[in-house]
Amino acid sequence: MRPSSTGSLWRGLRLALAFLTRVPLPSPHPAIPFEQALPWFPWVGLLFGGIGLGLAQALSRLFSPLLVASLILFAWAVLSGFLHLDGLADCWDALFPPLPPEKRWQVLKDPHLGAFGVIGLMLHLLVKLMALLAVLNLHPLGVLVAPVWARWLVLWVGRLPPARPEGLGATFVQAVTQRALLWSSPLPLLVIPLGGWHSLIALPLAAAGSAALGWLARRRLGGISGDVLGAVIEVSETLVLLAFAIP
Repeated sequence: MRPSSTGSLWRGLRLALAFLTRVPLPSPHPAIPFEQALPWFPWVGLLFGGIGLGLAQALSRLFSPLLVASLILFAWAVLSGFLHLDGLADCWDALFPPLPPEKRWQVLKDPHLGAFGVIGLMLHLLVKLMALLAVLNLHPLGVLVAPVWARWLVLWVGRLPPARPEGLGATFVQAVTQRALLWSSPLPLLVIPLGGWHSLIALPLAAAGSAALGWLARRRLGGISGDVLGAVIEVSETLVLLAFAIP
């Protein structure tokens, strides 16, 4: 939705920050349409990317490249409240083991983490850390664009039906209109030239990964949920970093 005033601009941005981060802000008014927040998702990604680049510049003279990459990864996780990683771990437990359909939703809502979730989360963090280390050494601007595209692509996955008629997934799907997608697109498209030819690999790769995860969730859960949305952000962000890690 196109913001109509400075007040609505701030309300939409504040709602996006409240949804995607743990930045201590006053709670948005419940009457604010969630659709107002969606155009700001890529801009929140830009905040993540800017923090990553800032940490890289500030810490590169103090610590080894591996430790710098680890601290950036930790900062991103803390800023998001670990919610995206939690969603990814839950999706590993619910989507990938050989389970009957009625059991998958129970596993997704179980607060305890299973073996698939633990192993999947560990492997994901290892790959993301190594990709981030390579990107810092080769193409640091990948650290900036990866969070932007990840928080844009999750909006497109939001066009899929929700797994349940209530909950976070349903609220998100109802808000993702064509207008919201339109107003969320300028920043992600504008940063494409920053990545050069890597962008031609990174963005399609991340889009394909997001679409595959959405397809898997629809097939095995009946649609998307809040956990799936968090997993989409993590997976697409990592795929962008992997593409930018190509020498």
